[in-house]
Amino acid sequence: MLRDETTNSATDRSLQAFDALFERYQCEQIETAILQNADPFLETAGEDLRRRMFTTVGGAGEELCLRPDFTIPVCLHHLQSRTDLPRRYGYLGPVFRQREEGLHEFLQAGVEHLGRTETPYLADADLMAIAVDAALMPDAQAVLTLKLGDPSLFHQLLVSLEVPTGLRNRLIRAFGRGLDETSLKKILSPIEAEDMPLPAELRKLLHDPEALEQAVADMMLAQGLSLHAGRNAHDITERYLEIYGPQDIGLTETDKARLMKILVDYLRLNGPALEMPARLTDFERRHDITFGANLEQFADRLSEFSAKADTSIPTDFTFASDFARPLDYYTGFVFELFVNGASRPVAAGGRYDRLMEILGSEDPVPAVGFSLWLDRMPNWGAKNG
Repeated sequence: MLRDETTNSATDRSLQAFDALFERYQCEQIETAILQNADPFLETAGEDLRRRMFTTVGGAGEELCLRPDFTIPVCLHHLQSRTDLPRRYGYLGPVFRQREEGLHEFLQAGVEHLGRTETPYLADADLMAIAVDAALMPDAQAVLTLKLGDPSLFHQLLVSLEVPTGLRNRLIRAFGRGLDETSLKKILSPIEAEDMPLPAELRKLLHDPEALEQAVADMMLAQGLSLHAGRNAHDITERYLEIYGPQDIGLTETDKARLMKILVDYLRLNGPALEMPARLTDFERRHDITFGANLEQFADRLSEFSAKADTSIPTDFTFASDFARPLDYYTGFVFELFVNGASRPVAAGGRYDRLMEILGSEDPVPAVGFSLWLDRMPNWGAKNG
């Protein structure tokens, strides 16, 4: 049985349950250091996680952090161990984040599956089934809600619509932060320079992202701000470009109106997950677009999950076309799992196929995983705080 020294407050029941879960699903249990190099998190995890990290400075001047999440440390562990693929890792230990509710130190368990290349959607279905199994461990009679999203469908929709690259990137960034009709209108509408609440020296650089980022970094340093803690210069620059960058990129008003209509229609596609393949196929027909292989994989993932989950399929299994998770490294399907109608998920995860390369892998490594917050699990939360 593996456990961090700081997990002694966890009940023997929960520890034994996860040991059994990892063994049943052939997960190699690993431990990672609580004190981590902050750079991989600052560079890949996204603003939401960065602003909640606990950071410090090491003896050599390097920026360190208390482990805010396990996914990046698990991937780094695999790269350093140079073990074969595919491989499935399991973990259980404390993580540290600033939170509005609950303790800043809490137990997290999860599974990361690296390297399954032949049929990635099978690994997606496997991981969702394991997450459902884990969420039911404290109470087999709990009522589960599984919310599913797939940003890759949105990305492929933009490709099919031949959206110009600059606008496409802006829409993808906005989608990850919660794209809706109001924000979509802002992105597609020109902004007059005099209406921009930006210093003049920044406004004139909106057509030169590299120069703009350097100017932002210089301003941060001049004010004594860290370039890494919280929102860094790159994040701020991307946000400026998303809101204030040049919108006139060659689309006619007719093109913009059609794009607006189709994207709004897509963002309203919500409902029972098992109905969505048919509804998405109808969407393709009505708008003369294609989701390509992404839709086939989406349908296969649902079918495979339904077969694996068996009698444990969640009572409420939904899809939301506008659903994305606030971690930048996700590339494909994402999900959140809720118990007994709670407003906060007990588990969440998804596919992150680019992360291993960003962290230093010489070859692409398909990857998918999920994490559970034990302090949100019925019957265990009060004891595991």
